Amino acid sequence: MSTELIEKVDAILKKSELPDRHTFFQIEKFIVGKEPTAQGQLWQITRELQSRRETIDAFEKDLKDAEDNLELFDLRIERLNREIRNIAKAEEGDCNDLEIQEREINIRKLSRDKDDLVKSAKKVNKKLKSILEEMAFLQTGYDTIVNRIGEIKSFDDEESQKEYWNEKLLEEFNLRVILQRPLDPEFVKTVMALHDGASVKQHVTAALEGIQQQMIEQRQKAIEAKSKR
Repeated sequence: MSTELIEKVDAILKKSELPDRHTFFQIEKFIVGKEPTAQGQLWQITRELQSRRETIDAFEKDLKDAEDNLELFDLRIERLNREIRNIAKAEEGDCNDLEIQEREINIRKLSRDKDDLVKSAKKVNKKLKSILEEMAFLQTGYDTIVNRIGEIKSFDDEESQKEYWNEKLLEEFNLRVILQRPLDPEFVKTVMALHDGASVKQHVTAALEGIQQQMIEQRQKAIEAKSKR
């Protein structure tokens, strides 16, 4: 293994330490900001906070388990050291030497396992710090939206759901129009299931009527062209 290379990599990692989380830009624009309404954004923030809260519980359990396992490693190592001292007090012989060597090897293995556990615990602490940073950012965003529109509504609040699905489907409709993509049957069925006052339903209805009118005109032209032959 190249010691020089490892030292250079360690220097880069120390200088450019990156948090193990989403960037605040990602959270704002692609996780929360993609939701079409303020209530939808509050619902999404709540989901994200719930997920991270559960992750924190799991991390805290991992850290407590790590503390207990570290104590167990120390106990095992101490037990082996006592066995070595007891063997050393006994009459000298090849058998005793082998038993001591075996225990010394086991102590080295346990020490490496202990070091690995310490490193794992440090990684968990780092991830925990990143999760808390995300939660703080999400909580600030939540408060900002609440201060602007009022408290979060029930997920089944009818008016909020109407607004959410109208805006969500309207975005898709506008994209389809801009990109000149056809209205597939499933999208049309979903839109037509909305309440009559939904603006996206009115747009889709108008688009369908326009398509139907074009078909009638094309059929009429075809009939007229056929009659002239």
